[in-house]
Amino acid sequence: MADHVSGEQRFTRDPAAPGGAATARGRRANERNTGLYWLFVIPLVATLLPSLYNKLSPELFGIPFFYWYQMAWVPLTVLLTVFVYRRTKGDA
Repeated sequence: MADHVSGEQRFTRDPAAPGGAATARGRRANERNTGLYWLFVIPLVATLLPSLYNKLSPELFGIPFFYWYQMAWVPLTVLLTVFVYRRTKGDA
């Protein structure tokens, strides 16, 4: 709890605090590879353009392409999120 700290001190960063020192813009100094966040555009575009997958064939176990294509992006996006998280979390 931050009740024991004055109002001004609540919003300042302590450079010795865990998680690394903050730069002038509030970003953690040890954060790296932030350009990898652009990878999240891939599943966004792939699922928001139905013209890419609005068809019945090929079927997978009797499921039309329209459905299994969308569901395939769920685990792919999870794997992508784990990859980006591990590459950008810093040294801590």
